[in-house]
Amino acid sequence: MKDGIVCPFYGKSDDICDVGCGYISPHDVNMIIKFCSCRYRECMKYQELAERFPHEVLTPVKC
Repeated sequence: MKDGIVCPFYGKSDDICDVGCGYISPHDVNMIIKFCSCRYRECMKYQELAERFPHEVLTPVKC
């Protein structure tokens, strides 16, 4: 992961973004590799959630 930054919605809750919660399917693994780690701003789900949630929730998570 570039700079150890991941999507602020990663692994939070099944109700918000289910990627990283519970069972991780092969599709989820692909999404995690492609978007959750460093390119999350390009993810359609991130863009949708960013519009719905306040700016303070959008702080990237360092791992």
